[in-house]
Order: sequence, then C-alpha cells, then structure tokens
Amino acid sequence: MDDQPNHIEEVGPQARIRDEILKLSSRQREGWLLVAFAAAVLLLGVLSLLFPNSFWHQNELGVRFSPQILFVVMMGMVVAMLQMVRRETEMRKLRLTNLQQALTARLDQAASMVDALTHVFTRAFLRDVLQGEIKSAERNNRPLSLLMCDLDDFKRVNDRYGHLMGDYVLAQVAAILKSCVRGSDYIIRYGGDEFLILLPETDEKGAEVVRNRIRRKVAEWDRTTRVGDLPVSVSMGVFLHTTGHTAEQDVAEADVRMYAEKQTDRGAPTVSRPAKP
Repeated sequence: MDDQPNHIEEVGPQARIRDEILKLSSRQREGWLLVAFAAAVLLLGVLSLLFPNSFWHQNELGVRFSPQILFVVMMGMVVAMLQMVRRETEMRKLRLTNLQQALTARLDQAASMVDALTHVFTRAFLRDVLQGEIKSAERNNRPLSLLMCDLDDFKRVNDRYGHLMGDYVLAQVAAILKSCVRGSDYIIRYGGDEFLILLPETDEKGAEVVRNRIRRKVAEWDRTTRVGDLPVSVSMGVFLHTTGHTAEQDVAEADVRMYAEKQTDRGAPTVSRPAKP
C-alpha cells in the first residue's frame, strides 16, 4: 500500500499569508546572521584599536585576553543575539496575528454581504452602495436606475412544494437576473422573494431593456422548468433617481412601481403601497 500523506495541505488566503510571513522571516534571519557576523568583526576591530598590546606583536596579530574578559564579551554577544531573536520572533507573531485577524474580519464582512442561497448581495450591503452610486450619479450628472423585482405568488410554491423547492426557484431566478445585467450593476436580495437591481449610468429606456430581458428569460425558464402546475413570473418596477432623493426614497419609489405592476397584472385596482422602512 502506498504511503498516505499524514497532513492536509493548507490553501486559501490565510495559508498564503502564513507562507509569505515564513519566507520573510527566513530572509530576516539570514540578514541577522550577517549583521551578527559584521558586528563581531567590528567589535574585534575596535578592541584591536583600543588595546593594541593585546592584539598586535611585531606586526603580527595575536590575541591575549584573560578568560574572564573573553567570557564576558562572549556572553554579551550571546545575550544581544538572543534579545534580537526574541524581539524578531515576537514581532513576527504579532504581524501574523494582525494579518490573520484582518483577513478574518474581511472574510466575515464579505460573507455578510453575499446571500448564501442566491449568491447576490444582501440588504445589509444596500445602503452604502446605493448612497455611493447616488453621489457618483449626481456629481457626474449621470443617470441611475433602480429595478425592483418580486416573484408573483411565490408563497404558493412554498406552500405546495415546500421550502426546498422555493429555495431552488429563488436561486434560479437570481441566476437569471445575474445573466441579464452587466458586471458593473448590483443585484441585492431585498426581501424573501424580492430583488433590487441597481443600474448605474442607465436611464429609464436602458432599464426597460433590462426589464424586458428579465421577463423574457424568466418566461423561457418557466416554459422549460416549470414547478409543477404553478407558473413562475416576476413583477418589476423601474425608477430613475431624481436629484435630491435619498436612497430610502429611491427604493420606496421603485417598490411602489413594482407593486403597481403586480396589481395591474392581477386585474385589481392600483393602490399605493406603503413604503418599507
């Protein structure tokens, strides 16, 4: 039987950082050895100048020290080297700990920003990114569109086929949304079955193109992968950011337009929907 490795190779950013720290530490140890050697040579040179009778005899080098002096010099060098090694080890551990803590914080932050089921951004990410896009749009006088999407009658899917099937549908719809936008756009899971799409540098006409593309692709998916006898469709509302509006106002306006479309498709009278907090 072939020998099996008794360890698992570590991968990922933390392992790479650890390897880089170890490499840096190895180079630093080599540098300290050179420094110690140079210091020893320099020390001998200084001593030869201060105590020429102990080193030079008829132009020949000859060192004469009492054992006590030699012992003190050697112990001093050993103590100095141990202190430098100890300090360098502590600094290395501190740097590694700080890097690992920073990386863990970044990973935790990234995990909180991405929805585990649909792999789009979470609502916690919305406020900061939308405020940033609003500032950029107003500063550069460029359009910014918001597109709110909601799955129609999604509760019926969960009630009839269970939450696992509902999760599957949500993940599929999220994948369709991602296929319909650019890499510079943002998709946020706003609620249970609601998604908000931010379209920087996109006017209402461009947002309508995206909306029609989503509608077409969802319909194609529904024809080929229908969940039992329940059709899957989405209602969408588009809102173009107005200068002076806050992020909350923009989202509320897109939400109202989405709800109006949903009511219209059902043949019900259009009513205003209370803005979400």
